Amino acid sequence: MSDQKKECGCVSNDLLLALIQSNQQLTKTMEAQNNLMGQIVEQNNSLMDRLETELDDDGEPKSAYLDG
Repeated sequence: MSDQKKECGCVSNDLLLALIQSNQQLTKTMEAQNNLMGQIVEQNNSLMDRLETELDDDGEPKSAYLDG
């Protein structure tokens, strides 16, 4: 094999390795973002549940008193 082909092969391998490493880092970042988004959705659902239980059928806040 000529020196030029060997050099091109090494460069290609180095670029492929860099691409794989970059892709792995991107995957880790996306997993972290997905986990955070899951937490945000859970928190939002919890807040929506609280809001729904605090409103009566007319959308008005329920009375905090037993007679209300």
